[in-house]
Amino acid sequence: MTSTIDTKDLKKFFENKEPMTLLDVRRKADYQANPNSIKGAVWRDPEKIGDWSKQLPADRRTVVYCVKGGSISQSVTDRLRGEGLDAVFLDGGLKNWIESGQPVEAAHYSIHEADINLLRQAGVSEGDIAHSVKVAEKALEIASRIPKDLDMELVGRGALFHDLGKAKTHEIEHGKLGAEMGAALGLPPTITAVMEKHIRGGLSAEEAVELGLPVKDYTLSTLEERIIIYADRLVDIITDGIVSIRGEKEAEERFEEILRTIPKYGKNDKTLERYLGYHQEIQGLSAQ
Repeated sequence: MTSTIDTKDLKKFFENKEPMTLLDVRRKADYQANPNSIKGAVWRDPEKIGDWSKQLPADRRTVVYCVKGGSISQSVTDRLRGEGLDAVFLDGGLKNWIESGQPVEAAHYSIHEADINLLRQAGVSEGDIAHSVKVAEKALEIASRIPKDLDMELVGRGALFHDLGKAKTHEIEHGKLGAEMGAALGLPPTITAVMEKHIRGGLSAEEAVELGLPVKDYTLSTLEERIIIYADRLVDIITDGIVSIRGEKEAEERFEEILRTIPKYGKNDKTLERYLGYHQEIQGLSAQ
């Protein structure tokens, strides 16, 4: 079976609406210099293929491209095929796609260094910043799998700033304090809402009373909010070292089991029920 696809055949894939996973695997420097991409493509760092290859769906073709269809996309394709995926790379890469008159899409949201510096200037520790960046990356990766029109900037920035209040305290009121700090910094209300509502996955007014927080409904009303909070719990599982897992995909596969058996992650019955609901919803949408 050939390991390449040309622009003509890729265009037919789009026209026939055939299911596929389209990956932009240009080197990070090349992608940052020109982040425009083929519509529907998700950028993945080719140097970190071990972190994401196991998360790709096996029930559809994976098409990868780099700048010119050279060694980068070829090596990624070889690795994916070696893992049992039906993977091909775009002959001539993005350059040939553009030169043949095919459209590209404006850049998707990516984490901005200026926002990371804002966290640093606010007094957030380097450890908490590293966690927040990981949550943002995971949330964006999850959102990219879901066939819905999502606000990717809200997903990325909401995840990045969700723990802003930890600059002042790691206690449960860090959500409230973070929202106040975010408002003072001029962050949008949609992002400060994530900070305030992420505690225990979206508290009810009754739970807020029990915890001594302002009495209001902290329900996660948008899919973007639920993706962020789901990613936050996944990153905890992946990075804490409490559970022995082989990779990020296994954390998702065993999510329900882990939350039911380890109180640190499930917290209590109400929190557990919320997180399992997010898990089922998001995994269901990802499988569409």
